[in-house]
Amino acid sequence: MARPEKTDVQAYNVSVIGKHFQITDAIRNYVFEKLKKVEHFADHIMDILVTLDAQKLEHSCTIVMNFIHFHIKVSASTDNMYSAIDKASDRVIKLIRRYKTKLQSTRSKHLSTVDVHVNIIKPLQDDLAAINDDIVAENVEKESERCQIHKITAKETIPLKTLTQDEAVMKMELSDDPFLIFRGEEDQKLKVIYRREDKNYAVVQVQ
Repeated sequence: MARPEKTDVQAYNVSVIGKHFQITDAIRNYVFEKLKKVEHFADHIMDILVTLDAQKLEHSCTIVMNFIHFHIKVSASTDNMYSAIDKASDRVIKLIRRYKTKLQSTRSKHLSTVDVHVNIIKPLQDDLAAINDDIVAENVEKESERCQIHKITAKETIPLKTLTQDEAVMKMELSDDPFLIFRGEEDQKLKVIYRREDKNYAVVQVQ
């Protein structure tokens, strides 16, 4: 059974778990050394989970980094655990660099943003069939008003940004939001991108 080895690095928690692999002090310290290099490229880290697994001749390292609004997950496999840790940490750094470059590029273009008004709808709390059975003639109107379907309980405004499809995908990868509404930079049409159950993304264009 896997047992996590934990430590605090730069005020966030790091867990190192071994699956079919014994976590030694040398391996644990090597992981921490690699994570210190990642710190130079990443901000606002909440916690990190490193899983080391050994299956026959294949050694794998999986790193999950949780930030305030998103998480990053990378994996690497080789015939040596140290090189697997090297490859996984390098992939984390490349991924963070790529996202930072894209975000800086997006900010530099000063893309237009408009506000989208959203109605927050409260789901039904009562059994309409049971209520209808109890309604009598003299209070039909009163009970019907009380049982109106899907009342708007609040309203809020969210920004509608103009993005390329790649930028929309990037924002979805960096967040845990189920969907994102945006205006396509290429054609200025309203679009919705959402996360499918198979972890891929789908883009719906509003005609």
